[in-house]
Parts: sequence; structure tokens; C-alpha cells
Amino acid sequence: MSEILGAAGKTSPINPIRKKELDDNWKTVVAKAVTDDAFKKSLAKDPFKVLEAHGLKIDPEIKVNYDETNKEFTLVVPSNASEEVQAEGKWWNWRLKMIKEFDQSLDRQVGTVVGVDEGARPRSII
Repeated sequence: MSEILGAAGKTSPINPIRKKELDDNWKTVVAKAVTDDAFKKSLAKDPFKVLEAHGLKIDPEIKVNYDETNKEFTLVVPSNASEEVQAEGKWWNWRLKMIKEFDQSLDRQVGTVVGVDEGARPRSII
């Protein structure tokens, strides 16, 4: 199969129609996750259910495993899978990592800038 040029300037062995469908549906999901906390939580809780509801269905050759201990999904792509299925497996792995990041909260405190004392007055450069 001939490769197509992707948005990042790299080629992709994924069928161009399938790739566009995956990317377009993914953009819709991400936009909703960024603007809707309830949707983002449901996406993090059961990503494949939410993604499938938005037209993103994983290739049947790619097996999905869930690790209860680490609470994360892993994908298994058969070693004899076509280049297209292997590329789609990478596409899904990247999206699952992003979904995991959506579920992370930023609990850390931002400190003061190094070299600036708290309560210090700004100085004029001139």
C-alpha cells in the first residue's frame, strides 16, 4: 500500500480514508474532553466505550488488555500483523496515553521564581 503524508509531515501506512476518519473523530473527542469535565471523566474511566460511541472503533486484529493493578489499558498487535494494523496500533497507543493524561490532576503548587523574594518590590532597569 502506498504511504500518505500525515499532518506531522511523516508518512502513514494507514489507509487515507481510515486515517482521516480516526483523526477527525479523535479531534471531536479531544475538543469535548477539554471543555466538558464530566465527559473527560467518563472518557478516562472507560475510554473504549466513549471512543466507540464517537465513531472510533479499534481494528479487530488489535487486542485490548486491562491491567487492574496499574489501571491502564495495553494493546497487543500480532507480530505478523500488516504494516497498516501495526501503524494503527501505534495510533491507538498514543491516544490512550493522552487519555490517561486527561485523567491526571495538577495537585502541585507553583513556587516562587528563583532569585525573587516573596514580597519584593519590582526594580526599575533604568
